[in-house]
Amino acid sequence: MTAMRRRFLKLASLLGGVALLWACNAPFIPVPPPGATFTSALVDDGAGGQKTVWTTHGLPSVHAAFATYYVYDEQTKGGIIATAAADGSFTGMPLEGTMGDHVQVRYQTPNGDYSDSTCLLLTTDVDPSTGSAPRCPP
Repeated sequence: MTAMRRRFLKLASLLGGVALLWACNAPFIPVPPPGATFTSALVDDGAGGQKTVWTTHGLPSVHAAFATYYVYDEQTKGGIIATAAADGSFTGMPLEGTMGDHVQVRYQTPNGDYSDSTCLLLTTDVDPSTGSAPRCPP
């Protein structure tokens, strides 16, 4: 009886260890990438001329409620950080850029999950199938 009890305890310990390992490596549930649109405006450049600035408008997403958005223009090396509203939408501060620039948009949820980064073209055009700015060409 003692040998059988030891076997049972070893098996129970092994199963408990496997369960603990699985719990620490829970399956990853991907956070969907964000969508956004851009509007442009002419502003004074401080030297008597004008420059174009762009405002990013994040599309609503239940996955991005109160998330922190990161918007980065690859050409100008400039970016903004914005906080989403309860519906996941946001409006960022103006960002310098040129029509056609590649802009990376991603977000981090309040519990620390990151979305995939999406590359969008800096344009006022909107892709009718997504409601977002067009994606960068591959």
